[in-house]
Amino acid sequence: MKAEGASIASEARGTESSEPWEAKLREVLLDSHTPLHLIGAGNPLRRDDSVGLELVSQLVTKLGRNPRKNVLLHPPDVATERQLSRIDCGKERVLIFDAVASGRLPGQVILASLGDSKFGYFATHNVPIRIIPGVAENPANVYVAGIEPESLEVGEGLTATVNASARRVSMIVESALGGGKNGPS
Repeated sequence: MKAEGASIASEARGTESSEPWEAKLREVLLDSHTPLHLIGAGNPLRRDDSVGLELVSQLVTKLGRNPRKNVLLHPPDVATERQLSRIDCGKERVLIFDAVASGRLPGQVILASLGDSKFGYFATHNVPIRIIPGVAENPANVYVAGIEPESLEVGEGLTATVNASARRVSMIVESALGGGKNGPS
């Protein structure tokens, strides 16, 4: 497990190694058959728990709200449950960026469909994602890109480890969606 964590940490620093989550993330982002909503989740007052909100904020700034056809970046909002309840998960897909405390090494990235995993019952939040109306009936259309937090203590700002992983995820999203506000060339 340490070697795996080291690999992801080196990826966050920008080396060329590739992990399965990266390929799956690109696949989710590039599938244009159904609309895709990108949402950040978290608590801005609990250090690494804010990683989803930080990631989406940076992506909205760099890519705009509609970086390409059928992709919508939602502005950061601490009421993730409200955002999700407004999306028809039967016809549209959702990719949630969040801190996921799964017992892995800090900074490790995981990507899972709620339909293929037990994810969604993890809780750094008040309401488990999997039981939100719309999501509960269509878990296969909801993905979570999670980063293992290093600190969930009260405070602001990401730890260096989680920030490096968030930058790696951001680079992949930017690359897949075109790298600029005008979308892909």
